[in-house]
Amino acid sequence: MASDVSKEIPDLNDPPDDRDKRLGRRIAALYADDPQFRAAEPNSAVIEAARRPGLRLAQTLETLAVGYGSRPALGERAREVTTDPITGRATARLLPRFDTISYHDLWAQVRAIATAWRNDPDHRVSPGDFVATVGFASPDYLKVDLVCAYLGLVSVPLQHNAPASRLQPIFAEVGPRVLAVSAEYLDLAVESALDSTSLRHLVVFDYLPAVDDHREGLARADERLRAAGRPVVVHTLGEIVARGAGLPPEPVYTEGTDDRLAMILPGSGRPALCPTRTNRFST
Repeated sequence: MASDVSKEIPDLNDPPDDRDKRLGRRIAALYADDPQFRAAEPNSAVIEAARRPGLRLAQTLETLAVGYGSRPALGERAREVTTDPITGRATARLLPRFDTISYHDLWAQVRAIATAWRNDPDHRVSPGDFVATVGFASPDYLKVDLVCAYLGLVSVPLQHNAPASRLQPIFAEVGPRVLAVSAEYLDLAVESALDSTSLRHLVVFDYLPAVDDHREGLARADERLRAAGRPVVVHTLGEIVARGAGLPPEPVYTEGTDDRLAMILPGSGRPALCPTRTNRFST
């Protein structure tokens, strides 16, 4: 019978020594009774390999992905497409389970996206280019962020609940070459980037082609960009993965220095260069 580990949850009001003891007992109980917890135990050989001196960020990530290859890396609520009996429109409904993706498959998709972007015949992406992202946390969102590390790009995460009037100055100042956006926020993203002269790629993630809102939103975004005369190619993340998977893999980015710019976080206050390769900037 499984132990009642809830009794071992540390109380923040306990003295530090008591908290540590209770936490230790809880971890021991989980190792004894929970096979998923045991399976997630860090592998010392993988950790040691990832800590080798001289590895760049992308190399460290690749080492972890390869070392933990068969383990589940990410999970998200499963969805199914249903048809509303009144409106006849297809929508996505969350299911009471999670779908997972392994480290191996996650890294394969990241490599495929990086390969497709780097070898695009018309708008090649190069190290140092900016990638703006509008969306909510999801496996697809993380894939885009990992591609930025893979290729030495600069990620610019933007608020999905901010009005276009706030995002437009950021697009104007940063000049992203790629805009990755969740299907749910396509209208906001296109409105924010419609006047951008730097944008060449619009990438739609968390996209379900059978969902009417997603499919219509994609067509609407493509039409608006064409009407505005913007030389922007529009693809779903799935299309990019499929294209990149058929090309010779792009090697990970290993150039630059430890203080290269890797991310811009739009926020308040004066711009400041952070020691974690992050530059904060405000509008």
